[in-house]
This record gives sequence, C-alpha cells and structure tokens, in this order.
Amino acid sequence: MKTAKIIAAEQIAFEEVTEEFVALKLHDEKFVIDMDTLYDLAFRSAAFLAFLEERELERGEGPEREGVCLCSDLKLH
Repeated sequence: MKTAKIIAAEQIAFEEVTEEFVALKLHDEKFVIDMDTLYDLAFRSAAFLAFLEERELERGEGPEREGVCLCSDLKLH
C-alpha cells in the first residue's frame, strides 16, 4: 500500500518541455503532460476548491478555526 505524501507549495513547479507539453514537478516526482491535460487540471482544481469552500460555508466553518490543525481533518497525525 502506498503512503500519502504531503508537499508544500514551494515543492510544486511547472517547466515548459515543448509547445505541446509541460512537466509538472511534485517534490521529487516529475510528470510530463500535454497542454489539454494542464487546462483540465486547472479547471478540476478550481471546481474542487469551489466545492470545498461551499461545504465550509454550509457548515459555518472557515479555514481559520482556532486550535484545530487542518492536518487533523485529513487524519494525517
């Protein structure tokens, strides 16, 4: 079973490979994807963020909950 890895924003990078392909670097992993996939990834990310924000609004919660580590919501520790 693979374990989940937590990466910081600083560990995420993009590199142009050609006009049609880019490299997505996540910490020590590198993935080459085409531009259509990059656009799709951007839209999926935006849609998922909107879903999470809507759920927080419905619960009356915000990311600034005092005394609660966001990692505990994910059961990471």
